[in-house]
Amino acid sequence: MAEKPRIVGIDLGTTNTCVASVRNRIPKVVPTDRGNLILPSVVALSAKGDLLVGNVAKDQMVVNPTNTIYGAKRLIGRQYNSRIVQEIKGYFTYEIVEGPKGDAAVNLGGSTYPLPQVSSFVLAHAKRIAEQFLGGAVEQAVISVPAYYNDHQRQAVKEAGLLAGFDVKRIVNEPTAAALAYGFNRGLDQNILVYDLGGGTFDVSVLQVTGNVFEVLATGGDTFLGGVDFDNRIIDYVLAAFQRETKVDLSQSPIAMQRLKNAAEAAKIDLTLIPNVVIELPFIEERKGKPVDLRVPLSREQLNELTRDLVDRTFAICDRVLEEKGIERSTIDEVILVGGQSRMPLVQQEIGRHFGKPARKGVHPDECVALGAALLGDSLGTIDAVTLLDALSMPIGFALPNGRFRKIIDKNSIIPLTTSFRLPGPKEHSPTIELDIFQGDSEFIVDDEYLGTVKVPASAAGRRIDFRLNEECLLEVVVDLDAGPRHVALATRDTPDTLKRALADERQRRMTVAAAAAEEPRAGLMSGLRRIFGRN
Repeated sequence: MAEKPRIVGIDLGTTNTCVASVRNRIPKVVPTDRGNLILPSVVALSAKGDLLVGNVAKDQMVVNPTNTIYGAKRLIGRQYNSRIVQEIKGYFTYEIVEGPKGDAAVNLGGSTYPLPQVSSFVLAHAKRIAEQFLGGAVEQAVISVPAYYNDHQRQAVKEAGLLAGFDVKRIVNEPTAAALAYGFNRGLDQNILVYDLGGGTFDVSVLQVTGNVFEVLATGGDTFLGGVDFDNRIIDYVLAAFQRETKVDLSQSPIAMQRLKNAAEAAKIDLTLIPNVVIELPFIEERKGKPVDLRVPLSREQLNELTRDLVDRTFAICDRVLEEKGIERSTIDEVILVGGQSRMPLVQQEIGRHFGKPARKGVHPDECVALGAALLGDSLGTIDAVTLLDALSMPIGFALPNGRFRKIIDKNSIIPLTTSFRLPGPKEHSPTIELDIFQGDSEFIVDDEYLGTVKVPASAAGRRIDFRLNEECLLEVVVDLDAGPRHVALATRDTPDTLKRALADERQRRMTVAAAAAEEPRAGLMSGLRRIFGRN
């Protein structure tokens, strides 16, 4: 009998990556080449042209900020021209550029690298570490993604795994994997809420666990809310304090900003254990030819005030997810914390206040997702396999001519599933029908993510079209044509006409709003002047 191929579970994180494997039904984290349990999700190109991954890449971030890629998880699978990418690209010390397919990519050493390729460097390094530790080839993997990832992002992560040399057996949602690590083989009958606040994303999922059946009742999140945002609040606070004291603006120095980024993250971590820290960076900059030191005290209370609105946003999302499915807080039996940022004392304090019970402490926030992914991988194809009934985090549908979004598959629909409808007619005199597919929570396509375009002959008008979501929440489109049902690839293109019109309308609306806002102070000033001088 052939030996079963080794399979690992991988939590590909914004900040760190964690790998786990199962032996004798017990999952354990695979230590890195330095003996740590997490691998920094950092890739760099050295001055000599060497590719660096993990700890060695992170070690040289300060001296090589423009050629060190971090936080790629926030950008992977997104279109370069999307509003989200344009709004955040200035926050990174490296250059974000447009890839060959219109996706967000990075400039590394003068060459353009698609983000799936960047993430594949991290995954390939994790693969080598796992093979060395486990003593043999590791061919298969289950890789986790945020529950709130759209179809493009999921496809991009799967592509990264394939580029790294893995046979990716499954893409699984992070909160679901964490719940699996908590409840596997424990014979539970509970409703659990997974609060996942990681380095770059926030997810919340409510699951009903019955034995080894894990059913997602509701899910939601924000792919731009995480530990990085907490770090940025500290950075902004220190920049302002330093500029007030010295009149020096550090924001224009990439090396100074990288040093400050590292110090801010370290200060945040220290403040989980102690009430006060001092951020000290000697020789941070020069003024009039003399070195200037940075020294800014920061207390836990100050950090709480700087970031309270971010924490409040997580609970607003929790409440919305519960309300959408009519779930009462009192029916939640356990709250599980996932992600490094969930260690923040303010978060844990607010969990207890919001849900009326403290969070469960027996689950490791950094390791549980990888452990759950490994358990899922180990159970695939076995008689007593785990049953996962996951849910769609954002609706999927198509664009209407007026820039609105027609939902075809609703949020929180249990997957896998198939939804059918009839193809609309073509535009006047057009030989083809083009259906622009979007995913998102907004009723306007300008706020949603463009997934691609279904293009079929005009003769297919009125024929059945199926939107199929598989167990990985990946979309397949099947159209009933003359020759029979046919899978149709979603052909991505520059920007569909419906989205161009919607974007133009949105820009015009914003200009009108901005002009009105600018006019208000002027109107108030003129009114005040008239009162002063007694003129009409």
